[in-house]
Amino acid sequence: MKTDLSKKYGHLLADFVNAEGTEEAVLTFLSGLQRHYSYSTDFFENLRIQFPSINIISTSLNDVEKELLKLILKKKEIVDQLNDQFKLINYGIENYDPLSKTISMMSLEWNRDTSDGAAEDNQTGLPQADGGGFLQTLKMLGLSIVDGPVSIKIDAIKGEIENLLGSLAARQIINLINTGHEIEELILMLADGKYEDLQLMAEEHREVFNFHKKIDTIRNDFAETLRMVIDGRPFHDIPILVSYLEIYNRVEFQRLIIGDQNRLIPVFSIDERQYFAVNEAEGWIDALQKLIAYCLIEFVKSEKNRICLKKCITCGRYFIARQPKTQKYCMKKCRIKG
Repeated sequence: MKTDLSKKYGHLLADFVNAEGTEEAVLTFLSGLQRHYSYSTDFFENLRIQFPSINIISTSLNDVEKELLKLILKKKEIVDQLNDQFKLINYGIENYDPLSKTISMMSLEWNRDTSDGAAEDNQTGLPQADGGGFLQTLKMLGLSIVDGPVSIKIDAIKGEIENLLGSLAARQIINLINTGHEIEELILMLADGKYEDLQLMAEEHREVFNFHKKIDTIRNDFAETLRMVIDGRPFHDIPILVSYLEIYNRVEFQRLIIGDQNRLIPVFSIDERQYFAVNEAEGWIDALQKLIAYCLIEFVKSEKNRICLKKCITCGRYFIARQPKTQKYCMKKCRIKG
């Protein structure tokens, strides 16, 4: 019974990784819990209603608008990455406007109290170095330590970024410009004002979009982990498995029920009320990571399970083989194509 139960964990993981997108991945996983284990009859439906759905947000958008929304989010991500480096020189980017090809920049100390020249608490002063040509360029363009945001043509500064912050920042600037070009092309296909509407939508629902991005990262990590398990990689050399073992060890999972003839039988040990009493995206991430950690470790700790884990040589989907020595395809149609 234990082996059969642990194989179900493998099926749940395979379905999670094989899903077409993040929405399907999570909902299929939750549906699998409902199907395989003794959860309440309304378990899945209640969670489906609570789920931070990205489809509901974008259901009224056409394909061009959905693609533009993705690019707006990508632009924001690149700006955030650049700001992590610009903080080193106490400057920050507020926004990049692809239409005017300008970056809105400001000194991170522009609002400090300048009456006695002292920075406010929790604010750092400018670095000892003058920042090279980049800071001089900003000063010539009128951006000083007490200025608010100033719009600067990206061409005026992009040549100096690499010298000041390195090649990574230079590549990010190029990515920002290229993303801006893609946005420009799509804007031409939209009605007036739609771009601004999509920018507002991206800002209002950023938490949900970030949640789905994290889910996508988890799925990609697990796809790589399953591949390594199939390849027979030592567990110490599978980083995601090691990190999820730590999660597994921090959570009390074990549950037993009394069976016939005074047998204590292990059952699926995730309490639906404990792990899914969540309303925010971060709570969902925490709950899902605990569940996936349990499923992963319970599945891979059995060598019999590991040899049943396969990747279809036709479609590339992961599956649990009934005949691990001979089965190479996840289903009949893949065998026929193969």
